Amino acid sequence: MCNAQHARDLHFPPPHSPKSNMPTSMLRLAVLSAASICSLACSAAMAQSAAPQGGWTLGLGAVWSPSPYRDYNNKAWPLPLVSYEGKSFYLRGATVGYRLLKTDSDELSIIASPMGNRFVHGDSDDPRLRRLSDRDISGTAGIAWRHTASWGLLQASAQKEFTGHGGGNVFDASYSYPVIQGRFSLIPSVGVTYTSGALNNYYYGIGSAEALRSGLPFYRAGGGSSPYAGVSANYNISSRWIASGGLRYTRLPGAAKNSPMVDGSHTQSYFVSLSYAF
Repeated sequence: MCNAQHARDLHFPPPHSPKSNMPTSMLRLAVLSAASICSLACSAAMAQSAAPQGGWTLGLGAVWSPSPYRDYNNKAWPLPLVSYEGKSFYLRGATVGYRLLKTDSDELSIIASPMGNRFVHGDSDDPRLRRLSDRDISGTAGIAWRHTASWGLLQASAQKEFTGHGGGNVFDASYSYPVIQGRFSLIPSVGVTYTSGALNNYYYGIGSAEALRSGLPFYRAGGGSSPYAGVSANYNISSRWIASGGLRYTRLPGAAKNSPMVDGSHTQSYFVSLSYAF
């Protein structure tokens, strides 16, 4: 399972700082590289990099993330990419944030983002799953913190679902480190997400009425943790055009993989994109 907040932001020194030789456009693209997977395919969790204040980046990508649901028809989706960094407000992929505190090494923000899990009963070829109710994308909001040092980036967040899908909680922690060589950057990341039982049950539980009409057993999902690892790669084609791609592997929690709706123990997400930094 995944959360758009997996797509957070790496913050490095400004492009003209003695500590950084990363082009401004590449800095902005790291934001979109992470958001590409996590906001729609979610799964979301490459490392991101904050664009300079007032900077915009626009682009188009494609995301493919096979669903863990049984016999599900998986599709690649086109994905518009947008990022903006203001003095206090920012837009990083699917995450909207407002900074409460910002120093050279730390940032504390209020954020809102979608949780990209979704189940459409008509997209499954399993006749039992086709009798279940749909599960929609959830909205979450909360607080996020990040700490930047020479050894990489630590990030953590706590969010609560507010769209009427059980009101559960999502907690995430991750570490990322960029490897930069000329125009090319490679950003590996690892992390873990804990999702409470209320949200897991919304996406993977089967109520008594659903069990009766589908023939699947009643199932109530509890809370669980999902470790993940990912990598994104960016190539600075010019001073403003950037090509990017990445992948992520997520291990499903027992509460999800033990569901009668699910056939598998993990998910993968893949993306490619082309963006322009202003």
